[in-house]
Amino acid sequence: MGIFDGCLLASDIDGTLLLSDYLPQKNIEKIEYFIREGGAFALATGRTAGAVSSVTSRIKNLSPSIVANGSVIYDFTNDVAIYEQFVPKEDRYIVKKVLESCSTVGIEIHSGKKVLVANCNQETIDHEKYENLTAISLDYEVALGYNWNKVLYLFSNSEEAATVKKIIAECRHNSQFVDTTAIIDGRRRYYYEHVPKNISKASTLKILCEKLNIKTGCCYAIGDYFNDLEMIKTADIGAALVDSPKEVRAVADTVVCEAKNGAVAEFIDYLTERKLKNGSNI
Repeated sequence: MGIFDGCLLASDIDGTLLLSDYLPQKNIEKIEYFIREGGAFALATGRTAGAVSSVTSRIKNLSPSIVANGSVIYDFTNDVAIYEQFVPKEDRYIVKKVLESCSTVGIEIHSGKKVLVANCNQETIDHEKYENLTAISLDYEVALGYNWNKVLYLFSNSEEAATVKKIIAECRHNSQFVDTTAIIDGRRRYYYEHVPKNISKASTLKILCEKLNIKTGCCYAIGDYFNDLEMIKTADIGAALVDSPKEVRAVADTVVCEAKNGAVAEFIDYLTERKLKNGSNI
């Protein structure tokens, strides 16, 4: 038996596990240790299941993981979704309204492992390259034929972001929206995600714990941005990065180093120290 039997560690990808495409070797080594000691290591990301090859190619024996910001739990071992939620069909009109009012915004629609680009701009091009995925370009009307796990709005500048958010704020809907971010080519990009109501990394983390029979008190999570805040707060032990917004750091049990220096590895060291000191009572 290992010291992490019955434990789950859920990690955000962008800005937490890796920075741009740099995945510190110490993260890989400590994750392998965590798994050898009986733990389940899961991703908890806004990315679609088809956009995590840069991680799955380097980290083996992943647990079923949270993707699409909580809309999906994906089993990478068996290549299948084991839990899935969808943007309400009656709220899809918001995408059309945004397109009609702001023709320059990039729009991705995530459907299972597919990424559908309903409106291309430089941000969608950079995003596709960064996540090493092949997107499908199509019109809004064609996209209606797919299930939508989430919609991602990609902005070229702050004015565009403000315009889109104002349009959405004026729409009646039964969905929710969250700010997300990624650092691509050394520049932080800001996105706005449209996901099913009451769905988040935090809500789906609870479901994942039930599916994996995680022991009480043994759910751990780490992230760096606002879409990780509730997940960090919900976990029995949550970690934020030193460069996370202060609101995110405020809900964390511990603050670790920057992503480039091995934030996940430092968190696993912290958990190991607590385990060895206190046994199961952490």
